[in-house]
Amino acid sequence: MRTILISSLFLLMMSFSAITKAQTLHHDISVYVNLERNSIDATDNIRIPDELIKKQHDSLIFTLNADFLITSTNMGNNFSIKEIRDLKKNSSKGVNEKKYYVSGTNKFSQKYLVLKYTGIINGKISANPVDYARGFSETSGIISKDGIYLAGSTKWIPDFGVDLFTFNMNVKIDSAWGVISQGTRTKIETVNDKKISYYDCPYPSDEVYLVAAKWKEYNKKTGDILVQAELRKADTALANKYIDATSKYLSLYNNLIGPYPYSKFTLVENFWETGYGMPSFTLLGEQVIRLPFIINSSYPHELLHNYWGNSVYVDNEKGNWCEGLTVYLADHLFKEQQGQGAEYRRNTLMKFTDFVNEKNDFPVTMFRSRNNSAEEAIGYGKVMMIFEMLRYDIGDDAFKKAISEFYKTYKFKMASFDDIRKSFESIDGINYKPFFEQWVTRK
Repeated sequence: MRTILISSLFLLMMSFSAITKAQTLHHDISVYVNLERNSIDATDNIRIPDELIKKQHDSLIFTLNADFLITSTNMGNNFSIKEIRDLKKNSSKGVNEKKYYVSGTNKFSQKYLVLKYTGIINGKISANPVDYARGFSETSGIISKDGIYLAGSTKWIPDFGVDLFTFNMNVKIDSAWGVISQGTRTKIETVNDKKISYYDCPYPSDEVYLVAAKWKEYNKKTGDILVQAELRKADTALANKYIDATSKYLSLYNNLIGPYPYSKFTLVENFWETGYGMPSFTLLGEQVIRLPFIINSSYPHELLHNYWGNSVYVDNEKGNWCEGLTVYLADHLFKEQQGQGAEYRRNTLMKFTDFVNEKNDFPVTMFRSRNNSAEEAIGYGKVMMIFEMLRYDIGDDAFKKAISEFYKTYKFKMASFDDIRKSFESIDGINYKPFFEQWVTRK
């Protein structure tokens, strides 16, 4: 009887998995990186779910970096791809996109679109025009002799306007180079003088990262999680320091929130100064990575983003909640453990007083990202204090249960402040709507 039950349950799970997979946009990407030309040649086999076709009224529209040339397409007979000549600009990054229309999609029950395209990626690394001290330089995307950085801002993957998708990817590059992306690296092989790295990301993602350079790789298993350090120069002591810290932080957040969502966490040393947190890895500059305080401040902050922002995704149209929650459970938490929590909160309130006034104040539902000190004081500081007030009201145990429930319910989904409210209400039955209306929807 037990065997039959387990078998039936297994078949039901497999069936559900197949249905879910069929309903998700999926990219199967092959990339060749030409370091001499600063370019990529890509083939993307895209599975198009029927729901997307219906949503777009039996048509299909996607955008792609305007500097790319589509060299080949295939979707079977009776379809065509036409360029819509209205380039739109991503003003924050300066990337132009071309829009394409696919006709004839309503004639197929299962949609597979194969796109081959090529393009040069040579964005400049420029200073972020923010007026607070932690602003780093940034780029929309770059392929250079020093390293490679491709992300959502590069517009290098066809964008069909969906929030989340799955992907797998193989990347061919010179054999001396390593490649990092989100998800699990399943294989590395060398063919002639080229290295091919394979990544599988079955979890819903909101962008595809491709980061590469010449690194010395360090590895250690912590339970089921692979902990890695990719350093531009061999430094065993530094690598072990970060690997040991990673193991400690993984244990902390597994107990506080829930199981870590990915199969690895990788510290990646970048070739310009950054402090980025991506799904399953962080990208830190060579100076930043060696600052003695980073390992106990910014580093756990970026690891924690794998829970908030990189697995529970932000429904940005309704406000960015994840920066404030990440600050609260990383930067503030460690200060609190050192007996400095009150001082940290006082400094947070002082920043709000110093930088926010009647003219630049706004509700936290309007916060997207920090571009100046006032936005940081609201989106990071005020949101952090909202969680402090919730914890003060509900108590430590109930607060921990509420954030664990929020994580479990919305992992690999889009979530909003309203979803946070529902998670807290599910724990103690209190109506938090007046609280959220006061602190979240008003100045």
